[in-house]
Amino acid sequence: MKILIVDDEPQYRLLLRNLLQDHGYEVFDASDGEEALERMARVKIDMVISDVYMPLMDGVKLHRTVRDIAGYERLPFLFVSAYDDDHTRGAVKDPRCEGFVRKGKPVRLLLDWVSYLATPEHLRGKFPPTEDRSASRSPAGSDRGA
Repeated sequence: MKILIVDDEPQYRLLLRNLLQDHGYEVFDASDGEEALERMARVKIDMVISDVYMPLMDGVKLHRTVRDIAGYERLPFLFVSAYDDDHTRGAVKDPRCEGFVRKGKPVRLLLDWVSYLATPEHLRGKFPPTEDRSASRSPAGSDRGA
């Protein structure tokens, strides 16, 4: 699975890159939405993890733009942000956005979201991941190896 990380903080991109590569994902990155679109024109991406606030093209505009590109209408898209306020949540409120994780939350939550979004929609559990680990487990209580 090819994941595109879009964030204007190089250290955060590196952290996510290493984390996701350690879990077997192929990772690409971009520093803003414009660079992300350029990358997506060259490489078929399977999922985007994007910061909300970035210069040039922010994550919200990137999300809207990606949804209008043929072949990417249903691309799993996860927002991340250091902010978790009403303004930020309002900015990412879109029925076509799969999820939001605040930066600084446990890494396991981000990995649970990636695993959840990597699963075909018709096979996903009824509820998306939450900080309550039990909510991200399968009905049998398995922990997906974590």
